[in-house]
Amino acid sequence: MKAMIETMQRDDWPMVRAIYGEGLAGGLAAFTLTPPKWPEWNRDHLAFGRLVTRDAAGDVCGWAALSHVPDT
Repeated sequence: MKAMIETMQRDDWPMVRAIYGEGLAGGLAAFTLTPPKWPEWNRDHLAFGRLVTRDAAGDVCGWAALSHVPDT
């Protein structure tokens, strides 16, 4: 079965945060060492364009989200 792309739901956050943490552990994902808690992440990302990929069992196996960038 193919993976499904869906709109991220609030209940997906624990898995999204875990995946985010795995990326940070490699040292190449961002300029931070730990993933943020939900309130900070939610504030820093646009309400639209939050997506998750689910495997055949329905578990989140990837995510993408839009955030603001400075216009400089």
